[in-house]
Amino acid sequence: MDDRIRRLNEERFARTAEAFAKSAAVGNLAEIESLVRLAAPAPADLLLDVACGAGRLLKTFAPLVGMAVGADATMEMLRQARRAGPGGAARFFLVRADGSRLPFPDETFTLVATTLAIHHFGDPRQVLGEMARVCRPGGKIAVGDIVGASDEAKRARQNEIERLRDPAHVAVYSPGALEALLTSCGFAVIGRAGGKQVREFGEWCRVAATPPDVASLVRERLLQTIAGDEAGMQPTLVGDELRFHHHWLNLVAVRR
Repeated sequence: MDDRIRRLNEERFARTAEAFAKSAAVGNLAEIESLVRLAAPAPADLLLDVACGAGRLLKTFAPLVGMAVGADATMEMLRQARRAGPGGAARFFLVRADGSRLPFPDETFTLVATTLAIHHFGDPRQVLGEMARVCRPGGKIAVGDIVGASDEAKRARQNEIERLRDPAHVAVYSPGALEALLTSCGFAVIGRAGGKQVREFGEWCRVAATPPDVASLVRERLLQTIAGDEAGMQPTLVGDELRFHHHWLNLVAVRR
C-alpha cells in the first residue's frame, strides 16, 4: 500500500475508531448476513479477516469457524475489535498487520475476508495478492465493500465527494470492476449479492471527523448532484436532513 495512503488511514482510524465502531455502516446487518450466506463458514474453517476494523465480521463469523484471526494496521481498531469480542469463540486472535504485508505463512487459512476496506487500499491488487498467498488452494475469499455507479462520470463524482469528506478514501469501484479485480488476482467468483443502505449526512461526517467547514462544502457538493443523480448516491432532503444511499456488493470467490 502507498505509504501516504497508509499513514492517512492509520491517522484517520486512530482518531475515529470508537465513532466508526458505532456507525451505521458497521451496523449494516443485512450486508454481514448476506456474506454469511454466501461464504457458508464451517467449523473446520480457519478464518482471516483483513483490515478487520472494529470486528463486525469477526463477531459474526468467529463462533461459526474453528479459528478466527483479525488483522488491522490500527491499534485503536484492534482494541474496538477486542471489546466487540465474539462470544463463544475459543480460538480468536487479533494481530496488528498491514494488509499488503500479512505476517502469515503461505496457505494458512481456508477463508480470507475483507469488508468496507477495498476503497481505502492504495494498491488493492497487492492486498488481494497477499490474501491469495495465505489462502489454501480451493479456499474461499470473501470481499464486501461499497460500490459506485457503472457510469464512470457518476462514479468519479462520488469519489470526489468521498475524498473531500475523508482524505483516506481512495476509490470505490463499480460492481463489474470490483468483480474483475478479484478475477484478475486469480479468484473464481462463485457468489454475489448486493443492496443499498440509507446514510444520514451528519452521522456520515461525524464518523470521519470531517471538520465543520469541510462538511459544509461536502454537503453543498452532494446537494448539487440531486438533479440527474450525478454521483449515483441518490441524495434527498427530508426537512433539513440530507440523506443518501451507499450501494454495497458482496463477492465470494474460490482461490484457483
